[in-house]
Amino acid sequence: MAFPKGIIELVDSLYQQGVNEAVICPGSRNAPLMIALTRHGGFKCYSIADERSAGFFGLGIALKTGRPVVICCTSGSAGLNFAPAVVEAFFQEVPLIVLTADRPKEWIGQWDGQTIYQENLFGKHAKAFFDFETDDCTSAPLTAMAEPKGPVQINVPISEPFYPSVGEVIPKVEVGRVESIEYRVESREQRVENLIDLAYFNQSIASAEKILVTVGQMEHNSIFETLSAYGIPVIGDSTSNCGSTIAHDLLLADESMWPVLQPDLHIHFGKSFVSKRIKQFLRTHKPKQSWLIHPNPIGRPDPFLCLTHVINTDAESFMEGVEWTTKSWNTWNSAKIDSKQTEFFANPSWTELHLYNQVTEAIEQKEAEVHIANSLAVRYINWTLAKFIKTEVYSNRGTSGIDGCLSTAVGAAQKTDKLCISIIGDVAFQYDRNALWNHYIPANLRIIVFNNGGGGIFRNLDGAKDLPELDEFMETRQGFTAENTAKDAGINYFSASNPSELDLNAFLHNQGPALLEIHTNSIENAAELKKYMALFKA
Repeated sequence: MAFPKGIIELVDSLYQQGVNEAVICPGSRNAPLMIALTRHGGFKCYSIADERSAGFFGLGIALKTGRPVVICCTSGSAGLNFAPAVVEAFFQEVPLIVLTADRPKEWIGQWDGQTIYQENLFGKHAKAFFDFETDDCTSAPLTAMAEPKGPVQINVPISEPFYPSVGEVIPKVEVGRVESIEYRVESREQRVENLIDLAYFNQSIASAEKILVTVGQMEHNSIFETLSAYGIPVIGDSTSNCGSTIAHDLLLADESMWPVLQPDLHIHFGKSFVSKRIKQFLRTHKPKQSWLIHPNPIGRPDPFLCLTHVINTDAESFMEGVEWTTKSWNTWNSAKIDSKQTEFFANPSWTELHLYNQVTEAIEQKEAEVHIANSLAVRYINWTLAKFIKTEVYSNRGTSGIDGCLSTAVGAAQKTDKLCISIIGDVAFQYDRNALWNHYIPANLRIIVFNNGGGGIFRNLDGAKDLPELDEFMETRQGFTAENTAKDAGINYFSASNPSELDLNAFLHNQGPALLEIHTNSIENAAELKKYMALFKA
């Protein structure tokens, strides 16, 4: 065969723009793409059979490197199985290059096998769509990296034959010509100058008596450390990585305090919040001004329903560009909350709330990063007394789904020498256990599965917890464990059903990948959490 025209050039153009990692899903139609990627010489390639898991695996790599990662699949429903990861990447602003092999256009809609409508397969959830036959695809990496970063799709129709003949020489390109590429060309000074009106914002900060800073999901930052020195309260979930120690979710449980806590000026950094209470608070007790700091947000996100200004710059530039003044407003001091927490956790029980506190405390002493799964896991981390301060926290909070949480952690573990720890519930684990169906399980991977026999979060939701359908159709009771999956993947398995069986030190120091499954009772968990939350209400 003559190798399909242009595919080697496409792959090399990606490489020349700094893309050098690819997650490839097996298939026939995408064989030329696979061959071009694996034989190029400049790509680190991974083979992942399950497209849904592969997409999140690539997402995890891109989270760590900050650079576009190729995810490549065959035609038909394979591309649709990338959709959960693509949507997560879109809202979490992570760059992906989605290469979807396709049937020739004349066979679309003709009942030909493995053929669907693949143009704009992800709709608004991809930043751009490129048709390999008609579009200039060389701009795909720059599009993926332009703020806000995100996924782009390149659809590649390929005609048969697509396997090289025996002895056929595939054209090669020179590699090693690209050492690095800088996607952000704007200097920090320029980014500061791009603030709409620096004098206006400095005046607003100086004149505001009560400033509240909220930090949504973002990478490690020093916002709390900087602003707390000025007496400005900074609140953030564990996913904010800002180091805030204010237990805002518990403080806001007493709604009689809301009028006192109302700020004049609200400034938000990062993306989404896990906590619902902070959103409800600011929606009902609106500040005079509310600023969103983001280089180029998707649309005009206003989760607090009080947005007055969007300031198009990054957090670091804004923090250094404006003049902060000392404030004496300390109503957000959570000392009273801390004392109640300290007393409560001094009497531990074998329930998830106490165990999450113990796990958080142990991990914080290590050189580690954590990937927290969605649903109850990410919320428990916010409620515990122990906090992740030096430990960087990741979570798929773009769409907040349970699909792919473990696959993301496995992908990210490829790109760090630290312990990479997935904290996950049993339903999310079982839903994504194909994350371990590959040959890339690194020695630094640790998985902590909290097994309460179902979707425990529904026992804590008002309305849901009282439904007669709770057990069968919401909590989805299940009796599976992670043991066989761990053994199949060659992962050391630890199990604990009581305090004497729990040895976090041995688990964390295990030589090679390890999985710890902690078994609890969902009814007891819900009762203990209810008792805990009652401590902070009026």
